[in-house]
Amino acid sequence: MTTHTLPGKMIDQRAFSAQATDVWSSHLVRGSEISDALNMLSDGPGGNDGRREALVAHPSSVEPGLGLSPGIAVVFGVLLPGEQTRSRRHNASSFTMALSGSAQARIGDRTFNVHARDCWNTPGMRVETLLNNGTEPFTYVSYSNSPLLRKLEVFYEEYDPAEGKKAAEVSQIASTYSSKIASAKDAAGGAIPVGDSGAMLLPYEHLIDPDFVESKPLLWRWDEVAEHLGGIRSLKTGYTGRPLWCLYNPATGIRNGTTFSFFATITAAGPNFTGPAHKHVSAAINYILDGSGYSIVDGVRLEWEAGDIMLSAPGWAPHGHATKDDGAVILTIQDHPLHIGMESLIWQEDIKGGPILTLGSEAGFGTNLATVKN
Repeated sequence: MTTHTLPGKMIDQRAFSAQATDVWSSHLVRGSEISDALNMLSDGPGGNDGRREALVAHPSSVEPGLGLSPGIAVVFGVLLPGEQTRSRRHNASSFTMALSGSAQARIGDRTFNVHARDCWNTPGMRVETLLNNGTEPFTYVSYSNSPLLRKLEVFYEEYDPAEGKKAAEVSQIASTYSSKIASAKDAAGGAIPVGDSGAMLLPYEHLIDPDFVESKPLLWRWDEVAEHLGGIRSLKTGYTGRPLWCLYNPATGIRNGTTFSFFATITAAGPNFTGPAHKHVSAAINYILDGSGYSIVDGVRLEWEAGDIMLSAPGWAPHGHATKDDGAVILTIQDHPLHIGMESLIWQEDIKGGPILTLGSEAGFGTNLATVKN
């Protein structure tokens, strides 16, 4: 076949061959390294934003958008007694767990007094400020989807926003503006069908004022979450699911998220629990709160213990986890809801020839919970 150079930046695809996926390796950071980093951050002044944070970057991560996975940033931070961060907002959404000490988290028009292992979400473009109003250093770990936005060159951030206005006043302005343009949607009408396949047309007025479910800052207090961990910890090897609870934000609906990009789950596995190997395109990051165990990720065994954090499921790498004699409590962040929104969440529960399903777009898998539950 005669080949020709196409004009401009156009690429001739007739010689197309499938591109191999370059899956990142699993990566583990020891708790001792995290403790050393927090101790070093406690020395000297805080940053210009009032924060003392360390970003955990995977060895394969490159700019723009460094992260522990291609789309997930993880930072460990410390705030000394009396310190307060500058108020900021950005279009990334985030999830944070308090690790030690206490603080006040102000997010939009809500204020949470948080203690060790309490968790909260910060929706995109909500003003957030952290204040250590206690007598001990406050430490935390926070996850956001900022690497993905930076790769798309659309990350937006500002400090001290709407200075002189309360968050509630800013919210009221937005609400008033929305009510003014509601009549435009009414005038445009709703969607109209085209043909008999289910296709429709939607006026422009709906694109700039879409119907929505308000995404609110939520708080999951650890003492209340912990009350529900005993039941899943009693599940034994042979259960075909994972012994966990999702910290669910109902605004995410069928995405089953904590934010619209992530879910956060708390696993409470008993001694010597071995979960089934599986794989999925959503990245998973495990932070070990208690206990110890090991993971086998793409054939590589990683031993872990309390305080460690690891990229435990790089995209589409087969992986499985097992606890040792002391069991384990694990916080897992996974960009599962993001992939549901993109219709890209392929998942395989049985890696030995089982079906590959697109979760959120078709019926998914089941477990044997009904037969193993006490």
